[in-house]
Amino acid sequence: MESGRLNLDSVETNGIAKETVVATYKALPDDDTVAQEKVQNTAMGKQNNENEIDDGVHEKMLKDESKNSPTKETTEVKYISENGDTKIDIETVKQAFCGMGKEELMKFANDPFWIRLRWFLFIAFWLLWIAMLVGAIAIVVIAPKCTAPEPKEWWEISPIIQLDPAETNNHNLKSIESLLDILKEQNINAISLSSIVKENPMGGTEDFKNIKSELGTISDLESLIKYAEGKDQHIILELDPSHTSTEHPWFKRSIEKEEPFTSYYVWADAKITSDGKHNPPNNWLSVYGGSAWEWNEQRGQYYLHQFNYTQPELNYNNPTVVTEFADILSHWIKLGISGFRLANTQYLTEDPDLHDEFRSTIPTEADDYDSLVHAYTRDRPENVGILSKWKERVYNETENKGFFALQDDIGTDILQVYNEKKRLIDLPQNSQFFTIADSSINATTLHRGIYHCLNSTPWPAWDVNGKKHSLRERMPADIADSLVLMTLLLPGTPVLKVNDTLSAKDAFATLSKTRQSLTFLYGETMLKTINGSVFAYTRRRLKSGNPGYLVAYQSSEEPTVVDFSVMPQISDEVSVVTHSPNYVQDGNMIRTKLPSNKVPISSKSTVVLTFVPKS
Repeated sequence: MESGRLNLDSVETNGIAKETVVATYKALPDDDTVAQEKVQNTAMGKQNNENEIDDGVHEKMLKDESKNSPTKETTEVKYISENGDTKIDIETVKQAFCGMGKEELMKFANDPFWIRLRWFLFIAFWLLWIAMLVGAIAIVVIAPKCTAPEPKEWWEISPIIQLDPAETNNHNLKSIESLLDILKEQNINAISLSSIVKENPMGGTEDFKNIKSELGTISDLESLIKYAEGKDQHIILELDPSHTSTEHPWFKRSIEKEEPFTSYYVWADAKITSDGKHNPPNNWLSVYGGSAWEWNEQRGQYYLHQFNYTQPELNYNNPTVVTEFADILSHWIKLGISGFRLANTQYLTEDPDLHDEFRSTIPTEADDYDSLVHAYTRDRPENVGILSKWKERVYNETENKGFFALQDDIGTDILQVYNEKKRLIDLPQNSQFFTIADSSINATTLHRGIYHCLNSTPWPAWDVNGKKHSLRERMPADIADSLVLMTLLLPGTPVLKVNDTLSAKDAFATLSKTRQSLTFLYGETMLKTINGSVFAYTRRRLKSGNPGYLVAYQSSEEPTVVDFSVMPQISDEVSVVTHSPNYVQDGNMIRTKLPSNKVPISSKSTVVLTFVPKS
């Protein structure tokens, strides 16, 4: 009947079921009659609005109970429309588990098993946390770290100024103190004193432990050293250990065959000819030409001199002589000397069997030094052991802070022998191209010579003056200034004269200060020849925030415009740091900002630029 039909939106008018509508109610465990009554009323066809208020109350109560009761089952009522009639299908279904109540939880909370489990998990958590912390610390401590660059020594940062006290205004040690103030303004902290030990006018050292009387006294030297220390400057001493003067007490006692001096020098018997003449024991030659042997009538033997006959060679095949000179080094260190530059060490030892030298293929006069191959008198492997003992003495008595170097060029092959086990020479040099250069030296020669030197040692000495003629004796002062400034940012240490620091005073001070920067101390170097006449090099670091430096020398007689952008990492714009006094641009004013592809550079001048390296 119509009054008994359900008014459901889900049932279509033609009696075909569109979808099944399910109403779910929770069973009331304390009063089952309520649910049964509700089902009966529904089955009898009561309208939805009947008992509306009562149903609403029951449903609300059920929903509220569901929050508090762990009831596990509910009754599911399905209304199905079939052939115009409505059928009801009632099923009991399980409700999803909704958790335990507080009382049940408290029962488990006090259970001994759960108490032990909670403590186990608590302790395990903190043990794991502590283990992770210890592991992290261990990784930080034990893991290999990035190698920090080795700190540079004082003699690597500062240029070395070679100074003869006789060249000062008052020609003595006291006058050097005021000069140290000037050098400090130029950021010079290393001064190498030359020609101060007592010598014979004919040549050769008379006393290795004393200074020339005309220069002052040992007390004057100590005062100078103390004055330098107050300015954080270091005094280096230049010595020649290869020979003495014939007036040295050792030689005089050796002539007398007084022990232990009998074999302090190289003595040899003469070769007697058939007519009774005395001839030298072999064909060895002096550096100055002629026989390297000199007859001594009093002793009745020849003595060896690789230089002048007034300079007899010390016999370093004798261990006592080696120790004797080590004691000399100790003497000067105790006075405050910070290190040494030794001369003529390639002549320290000779073949004890006195074998004849082989003839050279160089066409020269018969008694010319270059007519022989000096395998028995020069650069012998035995020299390494002697130098090693001397360096060890210097390092031991200066707490490894002493400087130990040579004044002469060292060939790449010899340097490999010297440094086979560890670094023997602190500042090796092989820059002869500088010591013979004149104003015509070109970019190719500079590039080749500097590359060769850096290839054999990463931090060499750049001696631009040498022993014979100074740089300013071989070329005009303005060109000498340019070459000096060009060397200041090369990897290595320039060895210069006082005038080399004062002629272009402001520019020199700027660049010697720049030598203290990280870019100079640890930066990479790239050499390049541009336009066929410009020698250029860059110093740059891979770390960001460090400026790069570009140094260029124009060797041609003509000015030029250089495109430096062809060099790696050069920025589009460069800035002028300093320049040689003879550097000019188009106008009277020097532009300090320039495009890197159009940098003007005048003849025989040097310009130093800075740039921000491109990544």
